[in-house]
This record gives sequence, structure tokens and C-alpha cells, in this order.
Amino acid sequence: MRRQPWLYALAAGAFLMTGANAFSAGPFDKAIEARQQLMKDIGGINKAMRQATDAAGVAANADKLAEAFAKVNEETFPKGSAEGSRAKTDIWEKWDEFAAAAKNAVTLAQAIATKARAGEDTAELVKGYGKSACGSCHRPFRAPKS
Repeated sequence: MRRQPWLYALAAGAFLMTGANAFSAGPFDKAIEARQQLMKDIGGINKAMRQATDAAGVAANADKLAEAFAKVNEETFPKGSAEGSRAKTDIWEKWDEFAAAAKNAVTLAQAIATKARAGEDTAELVKGYGKSACGSCHRPFRAPKS
């Protein structure tokens, strides 16, 4: 059986292209991808909390928000991982402020969950959560879309 030289060239080219892509990945690509997914998840949970029709739904989503915001830490924001994302370098220069904003988001979510379970009115807290929690980080630590 005669082997086709072009087949070897094609296979070698495919291998080199795949290998080149693997080597061109940045050192923080996985961390950036994971934190962007976390932020999308937070946005979805916040939306679900705003759309909840009962206290149990509000509380459950507020718990999920607290859990998700607790993941905002050095692992999801490793130092130096701004390039290729909208994260500003201010995050690492002002880490204590950044961490406090994330902790504030957790605390606010927990307060909403507690009030919802107690049967208290949470409408204003839920409505303002995005601005109070998400906005406290996005305004100082997230670059605008380019």
C-alpha cells in the first residue's frame, strides 16, 4: 500500500497548529475564563432573585449570591491577571478595598436572605442589590467595554 506524502504534511500541519494554539494561551486564561463565568452566574442569580415571586425564592437566590461572591478571592483574581480582561490593575493595588467590596456583596446577600426568611419586605434591598453590591466593584475596579 502506497502512503500519500500530502497526508503526512496535513497531519503535521494540524499538529503544529494545535500545538501553537496551546502554547499561545496566556498564563491566566483559565482564571480569567472562570471568573468571567462566575460573574455571568452572579448576574443570572441576581436576575432570578429580582424575578422571584415569593420569599423562599428570594432567600434561595440570595444564598446563592452570597456563595458566589464568596468565591471572589485571590484564586479567581490572581495577581497579574488583568491583561485580556476588563479587570483594572487597581484590584491588586487596592486589594483590601476590592476584598471589602466582595465581602459587602456577601453580607448584603445574607441580609436579604435573612429578611426574606423572616417574612420582612425585601423589595428595596433586592432592587438595589446590583447597584450596591455589583456596582461597588464594577465602578472602581472594572474597565468599560472597549
